[in-house]
Parts: sequence; structure tokens; C-alpha cells
Amino acid sequence: MASVQGDLRFHWADYLIFIAVIVISGIIGLYAAIKHRRATAQELLTGNRKLPLIPVTLSLAASFMSAIFILGTPSEAYLNSTEYWLVGLGYIPAQLLTCLLFMPVFYSLELTSAYQYLELRFNRVVRVMGSLTFTIEMILYMAVATYAPALALSQVTHLSMEISILASGLVCTLYTAFGGIKAVVWTDAFQTLIILAGLLAVIIRGVDITGGWSVVMEKAKRGGRFTWKLDLDPDPFQRHTFWTLVVGGCCTALTLYAGNQALLQRYLSVRSLTRARMTILLHLPITEIFLAMTMIVGLVMYAYYEGCDPLKHGDISKPDQMLPLFVMETLSVAPGLPGLFVACVYSAALSTVSSGVNSLAAVTLEDFLKPVLEKKFQGRPPQRLLSIITVSSALLYGLVTIGLAYLAGVVGSTILQVAMSIFGMVGGPLLALLMVGLFCPCVNSWGAGVGLVCSLVISLWVGIGPIVNPQKTVSTLPPLHTLGCDVIESNVTWSNVTLLTTVHTLSTENVTTATSVSSSLGSGLATWYRLSYWHYSTLSIIVTFIVSIVVSGVTGFNKNRDIDRRTYYDIFACCRPNKEKSSEYDLKDGRSNTGYVTDSTSHTSSLNNTVSIKSYHAI
Repeated sequence: MASVQGDLRFHWADYLIFIAVIVISGIIGLYAAIKHRRATAQELLTGNRKLPLIPVTLSLAASFMSAIFILGTPSEAYLNSTEYWLVGLGYIPAQLLTCLLFMPVFYSLELTSAYQYLELRFNRVVRVMGSLTFTIEMILYMAVATYAPALALSQVTHLSMEISILASGLVCTLYTAFGGIKAVVWTDAFQTLIILAGLLAVIIRGVDITGGWSVVMEKAKRGGRFTWKLDLDPDPFQRHTFWTLVVGGCCTALTLYAGNQALLQRYLSVRSLTRARMTILLHLPITEIFLAMTMIVGLVMYAYYEGCDPLKHGDISKPDQMLPLFVMETLSVAPGLPGLFVACVYSAALSTVSSGVNSLAAVTLEDFLKPVLEKKFQGRPPQRLLSIITVSSALLYGLVTIGLAYLAGVVGSTILQVAMSIFGMVGGPLLALLMVGLFCPCVNSWGAGVGLVCSLVISLWVGIGPIVNPQKTVSTLPPLHTLGCDVIESNVTWSNVTLLTTVHTLSTENVTTATSVSSSLGSGLATWYRLSYWHYSTLSIIVTFIVSIVVSGVTGFNKNRDIDRRTYYDIFACCRPNKEKSSEYDLKDGRSNTGYVTDSTSHTSSLNNTVSIKSYHAI
């Protein structure tokens, strides 16, 4: 169906629903802030590890369902097919690995910041390097996440994008700074329900207006947007294939579930390791359902706009504006539904930014400032001072996010690709640093630090290169066009539009040939610019492991240094005689053949139990 442009503006009922959702979110956060106005820094950041299971699970889901995901995934399905759903297969091993391997270690150490682990395993310099890497990653991601709802709001309400960014940034910054993680978790739980309602409204109305589910599937198959045929090409330089999405998707998902403080902080806020694992296992089906729903929205949009692409027709300027336009053209007949959708996008953004601000506050306090304060106050800094620092740093990061969000719109790629690229380029090296610590007991602090730096340099070069030197690609799908727009404006029947669309479809053979020619253009180092953005994290892991092991070997591995036995898995223990299993990597007071110590200790005692490191092993 062709695009019908008109005065697409909010009805008063839309404003009422939208404002009500934002006000309720603010009230929940305000209630948490008032109730816990005398909360310690630990309570603001971890909730004293007493948060209930279900709200924490919903909070994880809300953070996963960012505004980037809601706006970007349907556009991806519209432009490039639902092949993207294969990334959901990568989520499964990523979340299971997090449950089985990463979470037991972090939980048993009772860490507030996940990067405290790096000091226990290596030294303080590596810890600071990891924390700085996370800070950069999260600030960049939150800027894009704040830009996304402003894009949606400006499209459907004609409200200034600058005002939208300012409003969204201030609301979540205020209730996060003063309410802490309890405000984040409970508002996220409410916002998850709003996200679900908004997506359901779009799907139900969209399927109805396009003529039913059978019509949607018929058009999607005709346009190549839905197929059961899998592209099994192992070439990592192809943007989306089965292996790229599953393997690269698994590695990228691990950067979130196993290496990102924003999610790890939620795991560590429940009462036990069993409950922490349950949050992920319950979260897994929710993520798969939401992924399927956004794919369906993309198919519905394709069926609606078949023959009249709004991007080529000039109705919108960016692919990420497609879903807001579709909502206004289809849901505006029922006042209130567009408001529900915008509230859905807005809620997703608030949940992402609030969790990011809270996690950055935790990292800033625990990794940067608290060690300095403990020296100044003989190990007992005033709790009031720590609380003030926590609130102040949250406010500061919120303001920085608002400022950077104004720059997010200048990036040429879709917001979904930008977000995944950030996790791969910056989050990938950070994940790899944690992995070498857990699975390579021979790696020392020199190897870990140099491996992180080399991985960051290479992944940033590969990721930024395509932005500076855009690579021309040719789609293998039937092209989008605007022939149907002119036909419908001339009152020609829809059957003729379908005929024109079918006739104008390119043959698969011709498109495939064009793609192979395009793939052969790059040469030398520039070839790496064509690496799929899903494999940025894969590349980071490979580089970090190779460099860290080589550098550790050159610097003597961990000779004459004991490693806290709770901080790594002795994966080669089964290959050694029993008399050799008590190796130089084991501490006499903390050794466990299970790979970690189940008796949890406080964070302070964990740091105090760390064996001193020889000066030549520090970076």
C-alpha cells in the first residue's frame, strides 16, 4: 500500500497516554528516591543484593529492548529480510555460557563493579584500563539510545529533536541519580509492559490494514523479505549469513551478558547465585519473543509499503524513521495508539539510559574514586560522601549523554548497526580481557594490558574504516521503488500495482553476479573494512587471546607469582598428575577443583586476600 502523507500529528489522547506513561515512570523513580533518601552508596548501586527476581528479569528485558532495537530491527527486516532473526540463535549459547561460566565467579566474589575482578586477577592498572573501556563504550551507546526516541518523537509530533533529547535525558537521569538501582529496576519492569503493549498494537493494526497475515506473508516472500533458505556462506566479510549471525551474534551478545557492567550489576543485585542464574534463564525466552515481534513488524511494514518505499519517495530521510511513519499512517485512526507506541519507544530508551547511568556511577565510584578515598580516610571513607559521589556522577553522565546524543544523528548507518558496532568494537576487547583472565591462567598483567590495547586499536580501525571509506554494496533482494505511489495517486487499482511490482523485480541471478563483482573490489588492508559488523567482537577475542598469550610468554608468564584461585578456571587440571595439580596458580587458602570458591567473601576481604604482585609483572 502506498504512503499516504498528510498532517500526521498527535491527537490530544496521544499526548495524554504518552505523558501518563512518562509521569508514572517518574513517580516510580521519585518514590524510590524518597523512600531511600538516606541510602548508602552500596544500596544505591546494588540494592543490598535483595531485589526480587521477577522485576530484575523484566529490567534485563527492558534494557535488551532498547529504543535502538525497537526502531532498528523492523527497519532491518524491511530493508534486508528477516534473516536477522538468526541472531536469536546466538543469544542462546551466550546466555547459557554467562550462567555457567561467568556468573559463578563474579557472584562468589561479591563484586559491585565487574572490573574489580581484573585487579584480583591481574593488577590495578588492568582494572582501570577495563573500567575506562567500559565507560567509553557505555557513553557512546547511551548517546545513540537517547537519540532514537527523539527521532521517533520528532517524526510523529513535529516536536524539536533537540527538545526531545533534552527531555528524555533529564527524566531518566534524575530518577536514576536519586533513586538508584531500585528505581531503575522497578521503572524498567513497568516500561517492559508498555513496550509489549506498543508492539502488539502495531502488529495487530498493521496485519489488519494490510489484508491479513496471509497477505503479509505473500508479499514478504515475493519481495524476498521472508525465506526458509539459509545462506551458509562462512565468509565473514558477508554482512549477514547464518554463521555471521549465529557466531558473531553469540560473541556480540556475550559482550552484553558477560562483559557489561549494566547487566552484571542486575545479576548481582539478587539474593543468591541460583536466583542470578534464573534471571538470565527467564530472560532468554523474553528476548526471543521480542525479537520475533520486531521481525513481524518489519514484515508488516514491507507489505504495507510494497511498491511505494517512503524513503525513496522522500517521505522520510532515514530508515530508522520508517516505523514512526508507519505508526502514524496506520494507528492514527485510533487516537491514543500512536501515543502508546511513542511511549513504548520512549520507555525502551529510558530503561537503557537509566541502567547505563547507574552502572557508570558504580564503575566511577568503585574503580576510580573509592581506592583513592580509602587511602585518604585509612580504609573507611564516610558513607555520606560515597552517596554524594554516586548521585553526582550519575547526574554528570546523564548530562554527557545528552550532549553526545545531539551528534548521533550525523552517523550514516542505521542506529541498529551503529549500536552493534559499538558493542563489537569496544565491548569485544573488554569481554576478551575477562575471558583471558578466566580461561588462561598463564596470562599475566602485561599480556592482558597489551592484548586489550591491541584489540581496541584493531577493532576500532576495522569499525571506523567503513565510515571514513564507505564500501559500496549491492543487495541480492528485489529493489524497493516508488512506482506504486504514482499509480495509486492516479487511482489505479491495487492489482495493477502488484503487477508492476512483480514485473519490476530483478532476477536473483543478475543480482548475485553484481554482488560478487562488488566483493572483489577491495584489496589489501581495505578488505578488512568489509568485515561484517557482527564479527567485530569475534575479531577482538581472537586478537586479545593471541597477543596476551604471546606477550605473557615473552615476559615470563606468571613465574614467581601466585594467582587467586577463585579468579580462573584451571581447564588443564585434568591433564596433570595429581601431585602437580597444586600448581603455582593456586592459593593455599582458596584453592577449589571446581574452578571457583563457593564460599563468598566480601569485596574488601577479596582484595585483601590478593597475593602481592612482583613489580616486573605490573604494566
